Amino acid sequence: MKLYHRPDCPFCWKVRIFLKEAGIIVEEIPLALGEKHPEVKRLNPNGTVPVLVDGELTLVESAVIMEYLADKFPQSHLMAGSPAQKARLRQLHSYSDTKVGKVLFPFIKQAREGGLDQVPDDLRESTVDAWFAIQKNLSVQLGEKEFFGPTFSGADCALIPRFTLALAYGLPLDEAFPNLKNWFNRCVARRSFAATLPGKFPGVDEMIKWQILQV
Repeated sequence: MKLYHRPDCPFCWKVRIFLKEAGIIVEEIPLALGEKHPEVKRLNPNGTVPVLVDGELTLVESAVIMEYLADKFPQSHLMAGSPAQKARLRQLHSYSDTKVGKVLFPFIKQAREGGLDQVPDDLRESTVDAWFAIQKNLSVQLGEKEFFGPTFSGADCALIPRFTLALAYGLPLDEAFPNLKNWFNRCVARRSFAATLPGKFPGVDEMIKWQILQV
């Protein structure tokens, strides 16, 4: 299998965490931000990553890639549980991609391109408010559990890159949600996190980057 990806892209990053957690070995072809890889353009008309190639099969949507890997390698137990538990994991995965991603992206894009000090005040304030609401919702869903699934799951794979990017670009975890901080620290302590952490985040100083591990 081959995986074309961008290391700091949350859609790609969650797939890489999944692969590491499942012990699946793939050939990784990393791309830089803005790079147009000819093979990616050939495989995916949209020209976006991740792209997974497994023999004659090509998959281009991150959620579909993870579902495929979960089906092909059920021993990973990353999408395990009862039908209700699996549906909840898929719902959390979708929430991460749609709600969380859409809230964070405009802020991160602005910070990435112009620096944190150039983010407009109105965008900063609206993002902080929406980020608080997301944390409140996820804190309730997590409750007293260690992870969002019965054990570490595909939903955790999807959410941890979003939280890491938020922290890297100056959106902290709120003190009102200690269970989320504990969850984050448990995820950071996993080998899959260290193995997939991007070498750099565009527009972020190296010292700031490593502070995300201290919450």
